[in-house]
Amino acid sequence: MQVVVGSYSSKEAEGIAVIELNTESGEMRRVSGVTGLVNPSYLTMNAARTRLYVVSETGDQPGKVISLAVDPADGTMSVMNERSTLGNAACHITLDRDEQFITVVNYSGGNVCLFPVEEDGSIGPMADNVQHEGTGPREDRQEAPHPHSSIIDPTNEYVTIADLGTDELVQYRIHREVGKLVRVRQTAAVPGSGPRHMAYHPNGQQLYVVNELDSTVSVYQVHQEDLRLELLQTIGTLPDSFTGNSTCAHILVKGCGRFLYASNRGHDSIAIFRIAEDGKLELVDVATSGGREPRNFTITPDDQFLLSANQLSDCLISYRIDQDSGRLLSTGHQIELSTPVCVFVK
Repeated sequence: MQVVVGSYSSKEAEGIAVIELNTESGEMRRVSGVTGLVNPSYLTMNAARTRLYVVSETGDQPGKVISLAVDPADGTMSVMNERSTLGNAACHITLDRDEQFITVVNYSGGNVCLFPVEEDGSIGPMADNVQHEGTGPREDRQEAPHPHSSIIDPTNEYVTIADLGTDELVQYRIHREVGKLVRVRQTAAVPGSGPRHMAYHPNGQQLYVVNELDSTVSVYQVHQEDLRLELLQTIGTLPDSFTGNSTCAHILVKGCGRFLYASNRGHDSIAIFRIAEDGKLELVDVATSGGREPRNFTITPDDQFLLSANQLSDCLISYRIDQDSGRLLSTGHQIELSTPVCVFVK
């Protein structure tokens, strides 16, 4: 199984690595890599794995979104084209389910961009650019809007933006005929929580949001008639005994829909939750991430492994997932990678 890893890197260094995962043992080995990109920090692929889409996250100038062609024979990649995101710190990218549009958010720029995908898989000229406004109660982190991620709903009609700076989940309808983001509503998050990343339950009835600033996960009921979000629960990701500084980063729901995972940076751990029938969460365990600053992780499509990208330890670590409890079991395998910040497998 091939895994693609993005990182913070200079143009001269290898910013994207292709890793092969042994699905029997959890052992990993490097297959190939890509240089020439600045901070390819977040990425996604099309279903056929022939196109890779990457953001170039630059803090002092507008970021870029880049398309790469992937050779199906050997997995080597070559740049097709790139587009400016017209905002600093492009930090997240989402491809819609029909692979017709790409959404990019700019953390420092405070704007959300919509790009069409051309027939050859390259990125078309920007179709829409929406600027968020507002602040939050944390003056040190919420002095301005900071959209941090986007997610496409199961109907493929709406995109939701988690704005860490304004403590909001902002929903847009994708007007496909004219290529526009039509604002539908915004849902207030817990003040000062800083919503960061999101994950839908496989049944589409709950949206889970990991909150960076207060180290919690919020559970929202999705009302199917209009996709309105109703807060059901907010639960912590850290042990009660922990008194240090920590922030949350990533969140995923296991494919079976029974377990949810969220990463803690500072405590350097993965929180494991059991999902009840009503979608609410119960903390099962808080397991080590195997290194410092677990910014991102992924679960393999067969639900057997979790791969933890530890940014400050320069490593990717594999864990086997216990299918009954959801707990993480060490495989004893890791691979050294420079500042890994996004790991993707499809």
